[in-house]
Amino acid sequence: MSELGPVDAIVLGFPGQRLTPAVLTAVDEVEARGDVRVIDMLIVVKDVHGDISHHEISEYEDMRDMAAEVAARRMLGLAGENDVEQIGLIMPPDSLVVVIFVENVWAREVAVRIREAGGRLLSYTRLPQETVDAMEDQIETAAAFGDSAAGDD
Repeated sequence: MSELGPVDAIVLGFPGQRLTPAVLTAVDEVEARGDVRVIDMLIVVKDVHGDISHHEISEYEDMRDMAAEVAARRMLGLAGENDVEQIGLIMPPDSLVVVIFVENVWAREVAVRIREAGGRLLSYTRLPQETVDAMEDQIETAAAFGDSAAGDD
């Protein structure tokens, strides 16, 4: 792993500790397609009494293959005990948080070229799902009324 693409920390919250195998399977499928590479993963649970614990993905039977691959990549040490404590402090009781550190494999080559040119990433913003949904609605509306309606604003 001499050159990395951009790395994101994706934080997912599940009330009632309802992490389903389907969620972890979807992460595995995205990685298998080569879109991202999971570098590290952390699962934090806060029970109804406020007690905090953390779990490895190897504890989830359907994810043992991914767990072995992630363990082999743990060169970065992105998730640790300190993270568990910090996350646990802000979690509501009876909830589960999954933190997934992923390398954006698709952007690796671009990132390498930017670094070679002396450049660096100054900002990165992910649009909230509500914004994306609103844009999709606008596109669908414009398509329903023809392309000319899209440019009439």
